[in-house]
Amino acid sequence: LWSALNLSISIHYWNNSAKSLFPKTSPIPLKLPTETELRIKEIIEKLDQQIPPRPFTHVNTTTSATHSIATILNPQDTYCRGDQLDILLEVRDHLGHRKQYGGDFLRARMSSPALMAGASGKVTDFNNGTYLVSFTLFWEGQISLSLLLIHPSEGASALWRARNQGYKIIFKGKFVNGTFHVFTECGLTLNSSAELCEYLDNRDQEAFYCVKPQHMPCEALTHMTTQNREVSYLTDKEKSLFHRMACGETSIAGNQVQSGS
Repeated sequence: LWSALNLSISIHYWNNSAKSLFPKTSPIPLKLPTETELRIKEIIEKLDQQIPPRPFTHVNTTTSATHSIATILNPQDTYCRGDQLDILLEVRDHLGHRKQYGGDFLRARMSSPALMAGASGKVTDFNNGTYLVSFTLFWEGQISLSLLLIHPSEGASALWRARNQGYKIIFKGKFVNGTFHVFTECGLTLNSSAELCEYLDNRDQEAFYCVKPQHMPCEALTHMTTQNREVSYLTDKEKSLFHRMACGETSIAGNQVQSGS
């Protein structure tokens, strides 16, 4: 969700000794951002902090699940239901070197095959190549733990940059007037000098736009279709980060834990 903050600024030069040669005009009112726009801006800024730029020179310097090490902290033979199980994850690259920064996209899961139940773990990023993964043991019996590397930090950074660079989806709006219909371009932002129809979400104060067809009202919009644009905002080197050669799952010694009541 994107909102632009439109700030109209009026600059005046004041001179007490001379009269203006131009007629007096009212100053342009300053349009203050709405509460929703400020909230969206705050969320985007936090995401930018969570996903900082991570340029890389070679895939070998990115996070490797195979070389990363997961260690159960304060291991016990058995645990009680409701206990917390903590795992320290130290991520390394494909050359075996410890990473010096965080930002990896990890998924932590706990499951009980007997109960056909599962739950997510909480991942805390220390931003130095180590993570604390915490599980709350909800059930009795044997459970299995899984830590999955979805994307290395370099891949997550590339996806975030590409996402902010442009849209890959093309929207087409269908306008109908009797038996006649026409499709026009639509989107959250349109680089067009043509007359536009604005469809405003009153709750979020976000607008969606379509190019207004000739001799048709904006209310004639009935359907919306989408298709992917043949464009990629990733470099060839960045694309190599998303070629799945093998499952990126870290192995934990004794990854089955016995829990009791």
